[in-house]
Amino acid sequence: MKPVHGLLLAATLLTGCLSVQGYDGPKRPADELARISGDPSVNAGSPLTLVLRKVDEQTLNVAQTSVDVLPGKHTLLVDCRVSEANRTTRHTIDVEVEAGVHYHLAAETAPGLTGCAEVSLESR
Repeated sequence: MKPVHGLLLAATLLTGCLSVQGYDGPKRPADELARISGDPSVNAGSPLTLVLRKVDEQTLNVAQTSVDVLPGKHTLLVDCRVSEANRTTRHTIDVEVEAGVHYHLAAETAPGLTGCAEVSLESR
C-alpha cells in the first residue's frame, strides 16, 4: 500500500465518518431517511464503545459507523466494549425510526463497569 493510501485509511478509521446506504434503490434526500450511528471501532481512550455491526441483513465494515435507512422498524446488531473490564458484549435490538432524525447508540453499563447491561437508540 502506498503511504498516502495508508494515511487516508488511518484517518478514515480514526474519524469514523463513513456512512452507508441501508436501503435499495437510488439515493434519497436526508429528510426522507433516518441515520443510525455508532462509535468508530477504533475509539482510543473511550471507556465505552458502541460499534454498529449490522442493520437488518446488511453487515457494516470496520470503517462504516453510520447507516441511512428508510423510516420504520429495523433490527440492529451492536458490540458494546467496556475498556476497563476488557469485555465486549453483543446485543440485538429492535428499533423504530422516523424520517429526518439522527439516532445514536447509547448504553447502560452493568454494575462495576463489568459490561453493558442494555443498549438503546437515542435521537439527537
